[in-house]
Amino acid sequence: MTTRILHILILFLAIQVTNVGYAQKNTKWDREKIKGTRNLPYAPYDGYPFLTNSWMLGKIEFASGVKDDSIYLRYSSFKDELVYFNKTISTQIIIDKATLKGFSFIDGDGRTRIFRNQYYDGYMKGDRYFEILSDGEIKLLVYRKVSLSTITPYKDESGILTNLAYTNDYQFYFYSPEKGYISVRPNWLSLNAKFNKTDQKPIKKLLRKNKIRIDSEENFVRAWKLIEKEGYKVIL
Repeated sequence: MTTRILHILILFLAIQVTNVGYAQKNTKWDREKIKGTRNLPYAPYDGYPFLTNSWMLGKIEFASGVKDDSIYLRYSSFKDELVYFNKTISTQIIIDKATLKGFSFIDGDGRTRIFRNQYYDGYMKGDRYFEILSDGEIKLLVYRKVSLSTITPYKDESGILTNLAYTNDYQFYFYSPEKGYISVRPNWLSLNAKFNKTDQKPIKKLLRKNKIRIDSEENFVRAWKLIEKEGYKVIL
């Protein structure tokens, strides 16, 4: 009986050691997998520095191609940073941009928002997160930039007088790997100017026929997708 009990104890200890080793291996792997730094609170100015008001369930894709889903994310439009909530240590972590290929999440309206990390070679060169509005041969992208702007003085949450606020400064682009980026504004005049003169009249007729008036970002994207479907090419 004593020998049997001894064998059971040895087996139990062996299982415990294996489990500890497995947990340590997973912990180390997780730390290597999602690299980043702690996110610090932003100054409480008017406006909003994040794209969404709350944490959104999303997915991330690493540069290596490895994917991780069921992770809570927030995109900082102010700093162009992706933040995730680490439940284990109850901390907000800024994910190292160099490790990511892109990310996606479902917003409050049930829409899937897809972002891609791309190098921008225009003013203020560097890697940026672009939201993909249309992923055709010519891509329609938007850089959801938020800037700190000077406005009429007001008192902040602490009663301190300030004249700064977070304001949207979204930047839209047509993009192709061969031609790069071309800036466009979400209105009819800017979109129309991106086509040859011989195409401008039939495109205007096409939009009128389909009752699309470019008076919002949503309608701007609808207009572009229809124009692209009909085979018209922008001048890049």
